[in-house]
Amino acid sequence: MRVTKADCSIRFRLRDQESESSTPITCFIEYDGKPVIKIATGLKISPNKWVSEKEKPLTGIKGLSIVEASIYLEKLMAMRNLISQRFRRFVTNNNTYPDKIKFKIDIIKAMVGVEENAKARDESFIKFIDVIIIRTQNNIRVKLSGNGKGQPFTKATVLSYKGTKNFLNEYLNWVGSKDLKFSEINLDFYWDLQGYIYNERKLSLNYFGKLIKHIKTFMREAEELGYHNNDIYRSKRFIKPQEETDAIYLNVDQLEKIKKLDLSNESYLDNARDLFLIGCWTGLRFQDYSQLFNKSKITGDFLHIERTAKTGAGVAIPLLPVVKEILEKYKKGGENLFPRTITNQKLNDYIKIIAEKAELSHPVSISIPVSGKRKTVTQPFHSIITTHSARRSFATNMFKHFNLPPVTIMKVTGHKSEAVFLKYIRMTPEENAQTILDAVNKKFNDDKSMEVTNA
Repeated sequence: MRVTKADCSIRFRLRDQESESSTPITCFIEYDGKPVIKIATGLKISPNKWVSEKEKPLTGIKGLSIVEASIYLEKLMAMRNLISQRFRRFVTNNNTYPDKIKFKIDIIKAMVGVEENAKARDESFIKFIDVIIIRTQNNIRVKLSGNGKGQPFTKATVLSYKGTKNFLNEYLNWVGSKDLKFSEINLDFYWDLQGYIYNERKLSLNYFGKLIKHIKTFMREAEELGYHNNDIYRSKRFIKPQEETDAIYLNVDQLEKIKKLDLSNESYLDNARDLFLIGCWTGLRFQDYSQLFNKSKITGDFLHIERTAKTGAGVAIPLLPVVKEILEKYKKGGENLFPRTITNQKLNDYIKIIAEKAELSHPVSISIPVSGKRKTVTQPFHSIITTHSARRSFATNMFKHFNLPPVTIMKVTGHKSEAVFLKYIRMTPEENAQTILDAVNKKFNDDKSMEVTNA
C-alpha cells in the first residue's frame, strides 16, 4: 500500500547560476516523483549575492544589506508557507496527492490574490485595490515605463496604495456607504471626492491628484483584467490635477553656517545635523540617506547604493568633502559608520531648531494649500525647512553654485529629463538667462585673453 506523505520538497534555485547580471529565482516543488513543478517567484538576484546551499541572499559587504535581504527572505518564506499549507490541506482532506498542473495553477492564483471563487471578480473597487496590493507585494506587477521598466515596484509604492485605500474608506464612511463599485467611478464621484478633500479635509490639490492617479491606474488595470467595462475614468474631465509647490533650498553659505554650529552639548541635534548634511551633499531622499549603514557600500571616493527606495535604481555618488568629514567623525575601528537613524518626523522637527540656532530666520513668502487653492503667507526661513530640502539643496547647488551640467546631476538625482530637473530646482527665466550670459561672457573673455597671450 502506497503511503501518501503530507509534506513536499520546496527549493529555491537560480534560473542561471552563471549569469553575470540578475537572474530569476525559481521555486521547485517535488512530490510523488517527476515531473517537478516550477513556479516563478517574481524575484531576481545576482548569482554572486545568492547562497545556493542555504537558498537565501548573501549579506554583508559583498552581499545585500540586511533590509534588502529581509525583503527577499520574507517573500520566499511566505511562498514556502503558502505551498506547504495548501499541500498539507489537500493531502489531509483527500488522502492522495494533488494533480500537479492543477496544484501549480492553484498556487499561482493564491500568490496573485485571485482565488477560484467567482466573488473575486465582483464589482467592488475597494476589494480590487487589495488584489493590486497583493500582486504588487508578490512582485507580480512590474513597472511598465521609465528607467525601472520591467522591474517590481518598491515597498514605498505598496504603502502609498494602502494609504489610498484607507483614505477612500474614510471618504465612504463620510458619505455613509460601505463599498465603492466599479460602476460608481464616474464624474459625480470625482466631483464629490474633490469636495470632500478640499472642503471637508482641507487638503491640497496635489493630494487629490495623487489619489486620482491611483484610481485611474487601478481602473485601467481592472478593465484590462476583465473586471469592468466602465471607461469614464478616461474622460478629459476625470483629470489628475497637479500644481507646483513652493520649495526652498539652502545655499552653500547657509549649509556652512549649519555645519559650523556648535552642538556638542546637544548630541541629538548634532546627530540630526550630520544626517541632514549628508542628504544635502549626496542628493539622496530621506529614506535612503537615513539608512546608509544598511544600504550603502563605500569604495574609494564613491558611495554606492544598489537599490534606492523610491525608484529601485542603483546609484554611485561622489564622497564630497563635507560627507567625508562626517564619515571620519563617526568612524570606529576603521569601519565607516553613519549618524544614528531617526524618523522623518523627528528630523523635520530637529532641523528647524538647528536652522534657527544658525540664525537662518529671515522672512520668506510662500504659498500654502487651502481647500484646493493657494494662499500666500510669510514665515521665518527655518520653519519651512524639511528633510526633502536636503535633496533639493544638493540639486540646486550643484547647478547654480558649482555650474555642473544638468545631465551630470541627473545621474545622481534620477530625474528623467532636463526639463523636469530644471522645474525641480525652480529655475526662473531670469536665472536661465543669467546662466547663458555668464557662459558666453566667460568664453568671450577666455578667447580675448588667448588672443592677448598669442600676440
